[in-house]
Amino acid sequence: MIDELGHILREARETKGFTLREVQDKTRINSRFLEALEMGDFDRLPTPTHVRGFLRNYARFLGLDPEPLLERYELGQSQRPKRRQQAVIIDTSKPVAPPLEAPPDNHPFFDPVNMEVDTAYQRNATSGGGESILRIVIIIALIGLLYLAGQRFLPLILGQGDGTAEFTEAINGAVQSVLNRETATPEATVTTESPSSVLLPTGRNDIPLGDPTIAATRPPLPATMETIDLEIIILERTWMEVTIDGNVLFTGIARPTDPPYEWTANEEVRINTGNAIGVSVTINNVPLGPLGGRGENKEEVWTTTN
Repeated sequence: MIDELGHILREARETKGFTLREVQDKTRINSRFLEALEMGDFDRLPTPTHVRGFLRNYARFLGLDPEPLLERYELGQSQRPKRRQQAVIIDTSKPVAPPLEAPPDNHPFFDPVNMEVDTAYQRNATSGGGESILRIVIIIALIGLLYLAGQRFLPLILGQGDGTAEFTEAINGAVQSVLNRETATPEATVTTESPSSVLLPTGRNDIPLGDPTIAATRPPLPATMETIDLEIIILERTWMEVTIDGNVLFTGIARPTDPPYEWTANEEVRINTGNAIGVSVTINNVPLGPLGGRGENKEEVWTTTN
């Protein structure tokens, strides 16, 4: 069934007189993926979602109904044999190694963990100023209680008064100093923007409000777009979801080591990302650059003018 599907695609292309390179230039689908579709070697494509998306766009380009071809693909996938797991045989004739002894108390022990830093954690870390003030106040209060216990009861024992007034004045001065230092920092970083720096949307494909600097540097898109040729280059690690003509063709973590992502839409392109600066977009050979700032959640939509 899979070989028959590839034969249908190859025969339709040869009938129209197109080479794989010409189809790549018109559909923005890499020629090696087109060849894999025609050979029925779907394992060469990144994911089954890519297979469905490329198969649908390729069929439409060749003038074929994509639904029967998609049904043939799904049927062929369901008939593929599943891999059998090999049973693990344990040789009981050999002695079992003794368990490792725990390291001594004075020996440092490190537990290495493969950790990926999430951009949401970074945003939370930069917005924890209020929590830091609270922690400082709590620490000062605890130290004050210990100091009060010593200053109040020790003079009573020695007959020199309770020392409450001096202690209260010292605590109030320390707390006020901390509060003044924490509240003075944001005032030094406040900036104002003139109303002229704010960009207002003027049409369906205008840039959404968010980052005026990025919006001002984007070149305009063509006034007429019968199709949308999309190219995405990943600059930083980010979560991304790409929807082409209502079909989700990619969702997950994208990395700078990934090859450029290319799709062609006849109606609509929708991109969601959790780190807008990591997604650089080109629409119909017009480079728009990153979608936004670092750690910014961003959704953008482009539609054709059909």
